[in-house]
Amino acid sequence: MAQIVRLTTRQQRSEQEEAAQAAEQLSLLSEELLKHLPGEARLALSKITHALQKAARPDTTEGLWPGGFTMLSRMQTAAIWDAIRALPSDDRPNQVRHAFDLVLLNLRQDTGEVLLTRDQLAEEIDCAPRSVSTIMGTLEKMGVIRRERRKIEGVRGPGMAVYFINPHVAWNGSLDVRKAQAAETRPPMQLELLHGGAS
Repeated sequence: MAQIVRLTTRQQRSEQEEAAQAAEQLSLLSEELLKHLPGEARLALSKITHALQKAARPDTTEGLWPGGFTMLSRMQTAAIWDAIRALPSDDRPNQVRHAFDLVLLNLRQDTGEVLLTRDQLAEEIDCAPRSVSTIMGTLEKMGVIRRERRKIEGVRGPGMAVYFINPHVAWNGSLDVRKAQAAETRPPMQLELLHGGAS
């Protein structure tokens, strides 16, 4: 059986090599120099370096970690699994666990944004889109995720719901960015859950 090989153009190879060289140059900056930079500058350098490394080794290239990887806090993840198992059946623990797994598998680099829309989550979980709001609301009450509203140009209303993982639970991307996000975010509440919104 023929094997399908992903072709890379000369321009793509050249761009990947340039990104790799630029990332390598940034990695040569000394710790002594970096510690004298303002925190925002260190964060910006970390983001740039991570973006260059990603451009040099795009997710489509098979490698040691094809598709990238997500870092997990073992203690927080275990506590979340236990709390989900302890949910009353009316709160759909199986679907909440499925949603949590999907969140972990679909995180944007360096922001922790969940890259699935409400409709995509509903399709994956096999439930109605309105049920996703309830399911994700449970994870939000647990402190596992947070929800933002993103305005869509030309559309009235509060905007589309966008979800972000709590960086104390999991992260996909630069550790420096994760530390900065975690410093501004509370860890998940003690996970003894939560029926009818009460902790």
